[in-house]
Amino acid sequence: HCKEMRWLIAQSYDSTPIDICVIVDKQVMASPEISVHCNSKLVYPKAKLTKDFKWRMPFRGLIQGIHVPDYFEVRPEHLLGEFWFPATVNLQRTDGTFQVTVKMPDGPGKFRATDFPIVRAGNIRDARLKLPVKVPSCALVLSVPVANPLHATLNVARDGIAGELITHFFNRLTPSPPNGIEKPPGADPKVSFNISKDRKIITADVGYFTLEHFLSGQVRTVSRDCPTKLNKIWCVQIGPYAKHTIELKKDSMKSKIVTLSVDGEALCEAAAEDIESREDWWECSFRLSGQRILEWNLYKNNVDGVPTDTKGQVVQRTVFAHQCSVSFVDNINEATLHIDGVEYKNLPDFVEPRVEEPLKSSPEGLMGSFGLTAPYQIDPAAPAGLRSIKLDVNGGRLIDGLFGGFFCCCAPPPVDSDREVVRVHSLAATTEHSMTMEHPLITEH
Repeated sequence: HCKEMRWLIAQSYDSTPIDICVIVDKQVMASPEISVHCNSKLVYPKAKLTKDFKWRMPFRGLIQGIHVPDYFEVRPEHLLGEFWFPATVNLQRTDGTFQVTVKMPDGPGKFRATDFPIVRAGNIRDARLKLPVKVPSCALVLSVPVANPLHATLNVARDGIAGELITHFFNRLTPSPPNGIEKPPGADPKVSFNISKDRKIITADVGYFTLEHFLSGQVRTVSRDCPTKLNKIWCVQIGPYAKHTIELKKDSMKSKIVTLSVDGEALCEAAAEDIESREDWWECSFRLSGQRILEWNLYKNNVDGVPTDTKGQVVQRTVFAHQCSVSFVDNINEATLHIDGVEYKNLPDFVEPRVEEPLKSSPEGLMGSFGLTAPYQIDPAAPAGLRSIKLDVNGGRLIDGLFGGFFCCCAPPPVDSDREVVRVHSLAATTEHSMTMEHPLITEH
């Protein structure tokens, strides 16, 4: 006669989870009592429910298209008139501003990716529709009907319009957080590159096959097992650095409650009707989402495009997600797992890691093999023009500086920028979602 409904929700990839709990006590069937808590704070004290209960928690939603290359256009503040340039939004801040990478003109028919640390929403528009970007006003809406309080629901409302049930946004991070889902996520998978000062050689900290698997994020099967008639376990690998164990189980053959766990922590514990499954089915969909990082260690250029002795670092992030679905009719042993529309048994098999030498390549080879473009970084404080000329006192000859850049055929083209420059390449695994909250982390019990 007592039921606890609990949702654990993260509004974005690295936000602190929100814990919402509803307890319904129906010991007296004619007059059920409920209590509601949010992050252990009492929202509705235990009392008889006399009418439908609704509670809202507003929040600022994330815009669609974050991390999608050239999804937007940006109008720089310092330019007068309607001059718009292709742009990628990398970060949405809580104050409503954005961090953006903009393709600025760099000579006839050329562009150079330049980082804009703060851009107002009014200077960003959709590249295809030419419409200004709009930050959605969202809210979590909890509804407990007096007629049947055991069927409380939590929805995501967007711009005042009732949206989808929160059960449509089940998600787990990949790799799995080392200290559990309620703790901050661990370090994202990363590959580092070292670029020589003359930019002729690029060395990675991994080999060819590891880098290829890292960039593709390919999902591979590791193992599958049915220890008993009441549970089934799948193990998958996502990229070279993440493995996940997905388990489906219930306590007895007659029980309607099924528990879906990922890496030992419950993702969903519910009856079929609680998660809007198809008729006669128990079905739950969720995402495994994360970020991949490319870290480039390089030598900064001055504003003339001449390499300096100062070392810098450029970090490129790619957001990705894999859509998963677990379903069965009567027998858990016959349950199936689909990832990105492919049944588990048809996924590629796990391959033991190879012993590889670190990849060493030219910039052209890296582009041809993996589609990666080595970035540049500008140091606006570095000497430029005549101030950068250095003379070899012993030999009396010019060895570096402005004229060295003129007479050296391998010197990079001049750059007119006072900010960090990054060439961002579109990775195929980048995924755009239509959901209100980007990569929410949701658990229901």
